[in-house]
Amino acid sequence: MRCLLLVTIATFLLLPINLHAENDIKIGVMTHLTGDFAGWGQAYIQGIAIAQENINDSGGVKGRKISLIVEDTRFDSALTASAVKKLLNVDHVPVAMVSTFTEVMVAGPMFERAKIPLLVFGDSGGKIQDIGKFIFSSGTWVDGYSLSASDFLHDQLKVSKVAIVATNNAWSQSTADKFRKDFEQRGGRVIFRSDLNPSDFDFRTILSKIRTENVEAIFAPITANIIPFFEQSRNLRLKIPIITAGGALDVDVVTAAPEAVEGRYVTNAFLDSKRPQAKDLLTRYREKYKQDPKYPSVVGRGYDGLTAIALALKNTTNGSSEALAEALRHLDFEAAGFRLKIDDTGTARLPVEVLQVRNGQLEVAKKNA
Repeated sequence: MRCLLLVTIATFLLLPINLHAENDIKIGVMTHLTGDFAGWGQAYIQGIAIAQENINDSGGVKGRKISLIVEDTRFDSALTASAVKKLLNVDHVPVAMVSTFTEVMVAGPMFERAKIPLLVFGDSGGKIQDIGKFIFSSGTWVDGYSLSASDFLHDQLKVSKVAIVATNNAWSQSTADKFRKDFEQRGGRVIFRSDLNPSDFDFRTILSKIRTENVEAIFAPITANIIPFFEQSRNLRLKIPIITAGGALDVDVVTAAPEAVEGRYVTNAFLDSKRPQAKDLLTRYREKYKQDPKYPSVVGRGYDGLTAIALALKNTTNGSSEALAEALRHLDFEAAGFRLKIDDTGTARLPVEVLQVRNGQLEVAKKNA
């Protein structure tokens, strides 16, 4: 029985995508629709849904419509693995999308073994590009979270001694490690580092220690209990610059704790609404959802991800997974968020900026501030 199963799976992996069939093209989508950062997951799906409508209303891909199979990961490794198994073994998707670094660390190796292309649309680069030749990324450059923070603190704010507070998960640890390496190469010093479990919510001991260590700034790429972290920093009158990363400081956090986060920084992508492609996306969003997006850059990443896959499918010369992977590797087009060009490592790096909360709004931080 086991030998028969292996033969069946191997045979499936060799099946072509068959872009000329009459049925819809099924594309798997994995993101966190509930749990931590559910707002971001839902915004990703909104952007993907707009792209799906745009593609299908324009004739689809070689006359076939795009059909989405959406799986909720809850930002949980076990649920991500279950979603992958369903998409590969039950739905038999020819290509799939996943939202973040944390999720692709689970999903990526499984898709690589299956030789089915997978696009990470929320993050890009870093360890993602080492997973294999069937894994691609078009989102925010993960190394950029760290490098932009290091540059801003050391070269702009002239900080030389910092503390790092990170969460015990793959993304946060990688971001903290990369920051430390770059900051020390610039001549700075990491005086203190604390790695916390996602369940930890009392930061007072750590923050008090930081205050006694003559630290000049904090880099905190934390992914859990963010509001308590900023509120406790404020209660302890910790006035040194604090810079976090990614979704740790978004509009929900600013709204929930405006006084605690005022003046604080975050490194993240920023949708330039002046770009014609961004203007078009925002117009389509307002027409569909009757309001402005809460997370415009997140919507843009989802939109650009599905658009990239559709273009690759259109450019595929035959129906094999290898041909689709090759088409993805040669993508180069003006996306909503930026010019999306996938390089030989399978990576398109969405630029990262330093943002600051000023008067309750996230704005691009002024240099030499």
